Amino acid sequence: MKDGRGNNNLQGHADSKRRLSKSLPGGGELTLVRTPDAEDHFLKAMNLRRGSEDSKMDENAAIELLLKGAAEGHRPSCAALALLCEGKVAEEDRQEYFEKASGWIKQNTAAKNQWAALFQGVMYFDGMFAEQNYDKAAQYFQISAGQGNSCAQGFLGYMYTTGQGVLKNRHTAVNYYRAASEKGHVVAQFDLGVCYSHGLGVPKDKKEALKWFRLAADRGDVHAQAMLAKLYLTGNMVEADEKKALHWFKRAADNGHAMSQYDLGTCYINGIADSANHQQAMTWFRKAAQQGHVSSQLNFGLGCAFGLGVKKDLYQAVYWLRMAADQDSAAAQYNLGRMYEHGLGIDKDEDEAIRWYRQAADRGNSRAQTNLALRYAHGRGLPVHKRRAAKWMQRAADQGNARAQYNLGVMRQNGWVDGDEPNLEEARKLFASSASQGYVRAVRAVETLKTQAIA
Repeated sequence: MKDGRGNNNLQGHADSKRRLSKSLPGGGELTLVRTPDAEDHFLKAMNLRRGSEDSKMDENAAIELLLKGAAEGHRPSCAALALLCEGKVAEEDRQEYFEKASGWIKQNTAAKNQWAALFQGVMYFDGMFAEQNYDKAAQYFQISAGQGNSCAQGFLGYMYTTGQGVLKNRHTAVNYYRAASEKGHVVAQFDLGVCYSHGLGVPKDKKEALKWFRLAADRGDVHAQAMLAKLYLTGNMVEADEKKALHWFKRAADNGHAMSQYDLGTCYINGIADSANHQQAMTWFRKAAQQGHVSSQLNFGLGCAFGLGVKKDLYQAVYWLRMAADQDSAAAQYNLGRMYEHGLGIDKDEDEAIRWYRQAADRGNSRAQTNLALRYAHGRGLPVHKRRAAKWMQRAADQGNARAQYNLGVMRQNGWVDGDEPNLEEARKLFASSASQGYVRAVRAVETLKTQAIA
């Protein structure tokens, strides 16, 4: 659900242990501390889910408090677990929580309770336990937002940004984002920063954008942390600072942000901020790979194949390369083809090798295109077919692949491309281009042609 860019907190929440004072007969006061109840847990959890003026964002702590409240039969806590915790609470448990909370939601929405109206809006917004209806979602969010609920304000900011259920209006979106941001809503703070950085509903203002990005990042928003890391790495909006970039990548990666885990691994591979460490790189690539990040699956698979920063393990290499290949990574498909061709970590299988090479070639991988071309040229696993060989070699050569340029030069030299007519001039150009990239066979071919010309 879109809760990722808009959720809740409660304003003016009292301390979880409310203090009561009682005068004593002889003078003075006795302070009594009341143990937090389910309502207290719920209100604090709402603050922790996306932050408030007094709380940083901590979703895990929020869920623990909601579970405590639900265990005591607190209906709003059940509603929050059912509607706001997708991906954090098992589907069957969320269904059970909703059944407990549905009557409370219906009854209290009619009474215009800000939390019941919020939950009703979420149901219609996500099509969760109700048919999706953005118009109705907006109506209920407006009831909740009108009572100062920053979660509803964040949702409305998003809806006015996208035009879902309301007329698209960037200025109104900014007003809602600002209202939520000033109450400490961390996600809205990031969204407000985006508005200032791109001039959406407000004039572009780099200083204001950075203010909100930093505030959101400091208070736990992984998107803001990742954004700051990129800005410091590229020098966009701020002075480039590799150490600060590394710091923010680490913050976001530690919070489970898969793209930042990949970026952090890349920083360690490339020695950003003097941090070259292949072992650390593979640690982060693996974490992102386990979340389904394709490039990380590819990189970790290659690390396992070569023993780079991790123990060499060809079986693990095949596993991760297949994971990435199944998500249409052309590089992974090519490398998986290599594993099948040479029987590395898996039984040798020419048909499977060709199948993966073809998939990678179709997706534009120049190495796979070259391999496929050579197989057509020499009849390795495929029937000899000069035109197909030349077609695939041309595609790879056009991408600057030195090996393909050399082989296409040989084909032109032997008349494989232009109707069986040799084309030495084109062959020379291709050899020269390949040789300029250091391809040894092309260097020799250039020298040979020079010798022939002199003779």
